[in-house]
Amino acid sequence: MLSDYNIICFAPSDWWGMNPSCTTHLMRRFAKSNRVLYINPFGSDMVRAAKGKKGFVARIGRKVKSIAKCLRQPEKNLYVFSPIFIPLQGRKIVDILNNSLLKLQLKTACWRIGISEPILWLENIRAANMMSWFNSTLKVYHVSDLFASDSYTGNSLLLNQREKRISDESDLMICVSKELYDRKQTQRENVFYIPHGVDFDLFQEAAQKSEPVEELANVPRPIAGYFGTMTAHNDIELLLYCARQLRDVSFVFAGQITGGDYSELARLKNVHLLGRMPYEKVRQLCACFDVCLLQWIMSEWIKCCNPLKMFEYMASGKPIVSVPIEETKQYSDVISIAYNKEQFADAIRWELRNDTPERARKRIEIAGQHSWDTHVEKISELIEKAIAMKQSSKFHPVRQPTEEIS
Repeated sequence: MLSDYNIICFAPSDWWGMNPSCTTHLMRRFAKSNRVLYINPFGSDMVRAAKGKKGFVARIGRKVKSIAKCLRQPEKNLYVFSPIFIPLQGRKIVDILNNSLLKLQLKTACWRIGISEPILWLENIRAANMMSWFNSTLKVYHVSDLFASDSYTGNSLLLNQREKRISDESDLMICVSKELYDRKQTQRENVFYIPHGVDFDLFQEAAQKSEPVEELANVPRPIAGYFGTMTAHNDIELLLYCARQLRDVSFVFAGQITGGDYSELARLKNVHLLGRMPYEKVRQLCACFDVCLLQWIMSEWIKCCNPLKMFEYMASGKPIVSVPIEETKQYSDVISIAYNKEQFADAIRWELRNDTPERARKRIEIAGQHSWDTHVEKISELIEKAIAMKQSSKFHPVRQPTEEIS
C-alpha cells in the first residue's frame, strides 16, 4: 500500500455534490496512509458549456455551495478544497487572471496543510495548466472517462490540447475501461488497465440481509431498478418503451435529475422516481431490485465508459440488462446486452424469468475480484514502480536514439 506521500487530486466530480465517484473511493483509501488534497472541479468554461441546458441553474447553485466550504477536512489526512474561479475562458486576459487566481489559492492550500513534492493525480483536464506549478514526485493520469469529449467544456480545441498535454506529460496512465486502454496504449508506454472497484462487502451484506426500503413499501414486484444521476445521457425513449411494454414491472429510478426531460416517464403508473438517495441507502435499494438496468444513449462517451454501478449490481448478485457498452460485453454470459429498445424490454423479461443461482454466484464472484481495496493495492504498486523508474532515470539518463532520415 502506498504510504507517506502527499497526493494532490485534481478531481472530476465535486466531493460535496453527489454520491461517491471512483475518485472519492480511491482517495479515501489513499488517505489512510498518505496526505491527500482533493481539489473539486473548477470548470472555467462552465457558463459557455452549460448555459441553456436543463439543470444549469441548479448546477451553479451546487458549485456556489461547494466554493463556500473553501478548505475542509472531512476525514483524517484528507482535505477537500473548492477554489474560486472565473467560469469563462478563451480570452487571453481572462485566462491569465483565472490561472493567477487559481495558482494563488492552490499554493496557499498546499502551504496550509503542509503539502510539498506531491504525486499529482490528474482526472480534471483543466489541470493541464497547473502541472508545472508543482515540483511533483509523479504525475498519474487516471483516465476514468473520454475526457476529450466532455460536454461541459464548450471549447473542444482547447479541451483536446489540454487532454493531449496531460497524456504526454504524465508518468503513469491508468485506464478504467478496455476501450480507453486500447486507445491510449498505442500512443505511449506505461499505460495500464484497472477497472472501477466496488464496496463488495457492503453490497453483498445488504443483499444477504435484504432489508425492506421505506421508499419501496408500496411498489409492486418485480422491480427493474437503476440508481445514479439522471441526465440527458440516459436513454429516456428506451425507458418509456420498456415501461409501456412491461406494465406488470415496476421501474424504479433513484437519483437526482440534472438533465433531460423525465416528465412523460414520471406520469406512467409503473414508474417511480425516488430522487437522490444517500450512498448508505443505495446498497439496500439495490438488494430490493429484481433486475438492474444500465440504460444510456450510446455516444462515444458511453461506449468508452466503465459504469461504476456494474460491479455494485454484480456484488448484489442481481441480473443485469445493459446497452452495448464495451466494458459490459466481456461479461455477456452473466449480463444481457441489448442493442435497441425492443431487445432491452425482451431482455428484462428474460432475466426476470430465466436468471439462475449459478449466474448470480458468478456475478458475485466477479465483483469479489474487484474490491476497491484490491485495486488500490494494484495502483499503489504501479505508482511505486513508476517513482522508482523516474528516480533511476534522473541518475542514469537514457540517450534517445536519433531517428534515421532517408
